[in-house]
Amino acid sequence: MDEGDIVSEFKRKLCFIFGYDENLKFVGSAKDVPPATEIKPYLEPRDFLNFAIKDSEALEEERNRINCLGNCKRAIDSQVDHLIKQLGMLQLAKKQSWNIPRKMEFISQVGVVVPRILNSVIKLRNLLEHEFAPPSKQQVEDALDVATLFISYAELVRLPGLNWGFVNELTVRYDYDNMVFQFFEKDPSTLPEKEFAPIFSLAYGDDGFLEFYDFLVRIVPLMEKKGWMGEDI
Repeated sequence: MDEGDIVSEFKRKLCFIFGYDENLKFVGSAKDVPPATEIKPYLEPRDFLNFAIKDSEALEEERNRINCLGNCKRAIDSQVDHLIKQLGMLQLAKKQSWNIPRKMEFISQVGVVVPRILNSVIKLRNLLEHEFAPPSKQQVEDALDVATLFISYAELVRLPGLNWGFVNELTVRYDYDNMVFQFFEKDPSTLPEKEFAPIFSLAYGDDGFLEFYDFLVRIVPLMEKKGWMGEDI
């Protein structure tokens, strides 16, 4: 079956579900079968948490306790990576192979609260991985509570912005994949395509990058906070 036949077969099957033939002629009622859904390119922290919650329905079984704990750890790890990605440093974390303590240290440094109790879940998971020590029901329930609270908090936390602009004036856009600040004379979305190129770029490793990054993630939020309170920095 060549590529064209594969596409045609998929379309035919999808039409059949809704009661149509390949010519889009209605031939009967829709079938009681859900249509195909888009496959996620990757799982979100909340997905792992939902898996853990499902596993927790029968913690009397050791297998479910182990699965629940593993998914709690995955939910936490995934959420930490998600925060680092939003802060524009995920590519660096991957390149330098940051471990979980290093990742938590980083997001703590930029003002995101990382409860120390997360370490208890990590240690419990490590005991299972390296010493094959099965967790108790109470330990798993505690781990699930910790993971749930952390995921819920992280979904609501306000992170520093890396993209800024002024009306009809200088605008900064951050390239998260390449870790580059790009400076435009105006908001690039308002510029003609031929004028879309940045007037200046500041990449990770360039002199001034870390200073500018620190300004956006530490100084600007501090100015915003103290400005509302009428205080000097």
